[in-house]
Amino acid sequence: MPKFILSFLILSLFGSCSLEKKESKKPTEKPNILLIITDDQGYGDLGFHGNPDIKTPILDAFAKGSTRFTNFYVSPVCAPTRSSLMTGRYSLRTGVCDTYNGWAMMSPDERTIAEILKENGYKTGMSGKWHLGDTYPSRPNDQGFDYSLIHKAGGMAQVGDPDTWFEKDSAYFDPILTENGEKVKIEGYCSDIFTDAAIDFISENKDQPFFCYLSFNAPHTPLQLPEKYEAMYADLEIDSTNYPKFERTFPKMNNRNISDAQKIYGMVSNIDDNVGRVLSKLEELQIRENTLIIFMTDNGPQQVRYTGGFRGQKSSVYEGGIHVPLFIQFPKKLTADKEISTPVAHYDMLPTLLDFCGITQPDNLDGKSMKPLTEGQKVDWADRSLFFQWQRGFPEPYRNVAVRKGNFKMVGHAGHLAKASDLELYDLSKDPSEMHNISIENIEKTEELKAEFDNWYEEIMQSPNIDNVKIVIGSNAENPILLSRNDAKGSYGVWAQKEIYGYWDAHIEQDGFYTVKCFFEEPLSDDGRMNVRFGTVQRAVENKERTQEVLIEKIFLKKGDCRIDAGYRNARTWRVEFPFYLEVERI
Repeated sequence: MPKFILSFLILSLFGSCSLEKKESKKPTEKPNILLIITDDQGYGDLGFHGNPDIKTPILDAFAKGSTRFTNFYVSPVCAPTRSSLMTGRYSLRTGVCDTYNGWAMMSPDERTIAEILKENGYKTGMSGKWHLGDTYPSRPNDQGFDYSLIHKAGGMAQVGDPDTWFEKDSAYFDPILTENGEKVKIEGYCSDIFTDAAIDFISENKDQPFFCYLSFNAPHTPLQLPEKYEAMYADLEIDSTNYPKFERTFPKMNNRNISDAQKIYGMVSNIDDNVGRVLSKLEELQIRENTLIIFMTDNGPQQVRYTGGFRGQKSSVYEGGIHVPLFIQFPKKLTADKEISTPVAHYDMLPTLLDFCGITQPDNLDGKSMKPLTEGQKVDWADRSLFFQWQRGFPEPYRNVAVRKGNFKMVGHAGHLAKASDLELYDLSKDPSEMHNISIENIEKTEELKAEFDNWYEEIMQSPNIDNVKIVIGSNAENPILLSRNDAKGSYGVWAQKEIYGYWDAHIEQDGFYTVKCFFEEPLSDDGRMNVRFGTVQRAVENKERTQEVLIEKIFLKKGDCRIDAGYRNARTWRVEFPFYLEVERI
C-alpha cells in the first residue's frame, strides 16, 4: 500500500477517535437566567388576574405561557424580600429586618445567587433596585455582580439616595445612578434605563451563560411616569362595584386613590412594554429557548386598589401584602400554561435556580427547590410551614406575623403576651380573602401554629447577623464613603427630620487620618458647633457662616468597630441638628 494512503487512513482513524471523544465529553448546556422583579406591584395589578382596568398584554401572554405558582409568598416589604431572594434564607438571618433605620443592609457573610453562579462560570449583571446596602461591602458589585446599575436606598427621591432626593418632582427622569460603584447621569425614564442596561448586558454575554437580574423600582412612589403612559389612563373611572366577587375586601376608593391607581397602572403598562423589549431581544439573539425567565413582584400594593380579592396591602401579612405573582418560563424544559398550587416562597428561588443549573446547593438554606414541582414529581410538603413577619423597627412576636401550613394560616396582630385565643386563624381553601376568623373553634390548630412560630422566632433571633451589619470605613474598595440617613440607626424612624438623634454602626478597616464632611439639607445657623464622634474619639469645629457643609479634618482613627455620632448644636437655641449625610475619607 502506498505510504500516502496508509498515512491518510491512520490520520482519519485517529481524527475520528478524537472527534468521538470530544463529543462524548460535551458538557450539558447551562441555562441563562433572567429574573424580573417589580416594586409594589400587587397580585391584582395584572389583567391576567382579573383586573379589568389595567393593560398588561405582554405579561398576560407571558403568564398564560408559563408555569404559574398560584400560592407564592414574599415578605411584606421590599428589602426583606430581596435579601431572601438573593440568599435562599429568611431575611432576619441575613441582617435585613426593615427597609431603613440601619436594618436594610445585608451581611457580607451571606452568599448570594450571583456569587454562586459566578463561581460556576456565569456572567452576572443587575439593573434597578438593590436595597441591600449602598456601601462596601454590601453593594451588588461586592456581592457577586460583574455589572450593576442601581439607584440607592429603597427608592429614588428617598433620603438614602441624596443624588435623587433633591429632584423630588422629576427623580425618575434623567437620574443620577450608580454604575459599578461610580456615579453616572443617564437620560431617560428610569424603567426604560434599567431595561436598556439589561438588554445591553444580555447582548454582550449572549455566547456564555448569564444571570440577569432586572429589578424595576416602579411602580413604587413617587408616582412619576412618561406622558404617553399617563395619558393611557387619564380618563379611567374606577368603581368597586365592578368587582362584586370581592366586595368585602375591596375598600371604597376616594379621588386620591383613583388618581394614584391611574398613575400606577401607567407605570405598570410601561413595565409591560419593557418586559416585551427584553423578551424580543432574547428571540432576536436566538437564546430564549435556553433561558429560564422568572417574573415576580416584591410585595403587595402600597395604595388602595384592586387586589384580586385578597385582604390587605403592602406591609401586611394578610394575603394582599405577601401573596404575589410568580410566572416561570423555560421553553427547553417546562410545560406552558401549567398551574401549581403548592405554597412556596421567595427563599425557594435560589435553590430552584441552582437546581435547574445543576449546581450544588449550600447546606444553610431555608428554601427548597421548586424544580421537582415543575416536573410533576410527587413532593410531600404537607408538613412544611412558611413564616412571615414584619414590624417597623425591630422584630417582635405576634405583631404582624403569620404562619401558613397546608390550607391553614395563623395571623398575629397582638402583643408579645398574646395567647392562642388572641390570634387569628383562616382556612385559605375555603376563605382566601381571610374574612372568617376560625381561631376559637379550631383552638388546637391555632395553638399548634403558635408553637411553631415560637420555636422559629426563638431560633432565628439567635442568628449572628441580626443587628450586627456594619459599614466598613477606610477600605480601598470604597474611599470616600457616604453614610446616609437610610443606614442611620437611633431614634425610631430616622428619615428627613432635622432635630433627631441618629448614628451609624461602623468598622474602621485601617489605622490612619480621616476627613469628615457633614452635609445638611438646608443651610445651618451662622453660629454653632459641629460635633463628630467615632467611638471614643470626638472632634468638634466652630462654624460662623450659613452653610450646608462642615468639614472636620485630620481625625486619627484606629482599626476596629465603633459607633459614629454627629450633630450640629446651634449656639443660640442649643438645638441639635442631625446631618443629612456624612462623607468619610481616609487620607
